[in-house]
Amino acid sequence: MDRLATVKMLADIPEEDTTYDAKLNYWISATEQEMLAYTNRTEFPPGLESALIDHVVMLYKKNTAPDAQNAPVKSITEGNTTITYGEQKLPGYSLITGDMTRLLNRFRVVCFR
Repeated sequence: MDRLATVKMLADIPEEDTTYDAKLNYWISATEQEMLAYTNRTEFPPGLESALIDHVVMLYKKNTAPDAQNAPVKSITEGNTTITYGEQKLPGYSLITGDMTRLLNRFRVVCFR
């Protein structure tokens, strides 16, 4: 099974639904390139395959959920009902952060001069 098919299976996207294929393929490629750059490698280590796929599934779920579910509630007023949401934190330049970098450290190639 190829990466895209695996991501779609784990994200509960029907195989015949191609709505998100371009976005998923971009995230797969971009995440792989960032992982390679972070680990100073030119070939993708097989041990990171499941981490890449899980990360793309997480990106899909985070980016397709309604904004109200992702943004924190900033304030609620009961008289005349007002709900204010805080700003949703968008990912920065890098797709990989936090726990992912700790995992990637195990695969990092270090050069000594």
